[in-house]
Amino acid sequence: MSIGLAVSGFVSLAVAVASTWLVSRNAERLGLIDVPNDRSLHQRITPRGGGLGIILGVAGGLWVLNVLGGEPSRQLDILLAGTGAIALLGVVDDRHPLPARLRLAAHFLVAAAVVAALGGVERLPLPHPLDLSLGLLGSPFAVLWIVTVTNFFNFMDGLDGLAGGQAVASCVGVIVATWSTDALQGAALMAAATIGFLVWNRPPARIFLGDAGSTSLGFAIACFPLLASTANRPATVFAVGVGLSLFLLDPLETLFRLARRGHRIGRPHRAHSYQLLAWARQRHGPVAGSLIASGMVLSIAGAIAYRVPAAAWPAALLAVAIYSVERYLAGRARLQAATILNAGSET
Repeated sequence: MSIGLAVSGFVSLAVAVASTWLVSRNAERLGLIDVPNDRSLHQRITPRGGGLGIILGVAGGLWVLNVLGGEPSRQLDILLAGTGAIALLGVVDDRHPLPARLRLAAHFLVAAAVVAALGGVERLPLPHPLDLSLGLLGSPFAVLWIVTVTNFFNFMDGLDGLAGGQAVASCVGVIVATWSTDALQGAALMAAATIGFLVWNRPPARIFLGDAGSTSLGFAIACFPLLASTANRPATVFAVGVGLSLFLLDPLETLFRLARRGHRIGRPHRAHSYQLLAWARQRHGPVAGSLIASGMVLSIAGAIAYRVPAAAWPAALLAVAIYSVERYLAGRARLQAATILNAGSET
């Protein structure tokens, strides 16, 4: 990593710390206040919109990188422009909640624009022999991947430090794999800015990411694989997917479980595995820390799988194993919650 990038990363961190503090101090005036609801694990009104600090941090670091001759490419500029558009939509949603269909349509539109500029994924991002050709479906698959990660990342932003910590872990995975200079620069600046935000978001959080932060982080992380060469993109999507396993499998399994029960998608709930664990432990910090540490292990495993293709299947099995443990513990937590509720109803 060059000295210029290191200096730019420090600027990203410093700008994120300062701007997140400013947003927090002026959150009520800006209309960026989070009131607890049926989905929330927190119990007090808290500022949100901390994702603005991350975006400003990345922008500041990018400006310094340009001044120092780092010369970010057109591809990285396109990715960050798309990320900025998603963040802007998130700010609007944080101030005045938008209809879910409108948000989703906007996510598809921005993702399609980025894929049109950068290209799609030619093969299924799975280890051999499941890496089948996608043909004409390569671009639609890339759009669906980006939109899915964007929204799943938002679903998982319900525990102090969790989404920000996973974002840092995913960026570390990209840095370790280093499939392109663009990906290295983008991931380094985003990791630094997110660490700056986490100064104020560690439990108990003084400010939340808000949709501006959770959706833009998910969007950027999902797009990083598109900064690789066309031939390497399936492997980079797989690497990022392994790192994001807990953020992909938890929402997927939860949505499937709720749908089977007839629960209307979009209604608030606390059915995610991480929510059940946090409720049972009543100490959110250790739960978030354990999940972030697992995300870091998986992100590095994904990076190794990119560099050593023979490690792809073991990395996938590790991801399934870690989520299986989380799900088992969450199941026990749910039974514990049901027992407590039943005991309370009998008294």
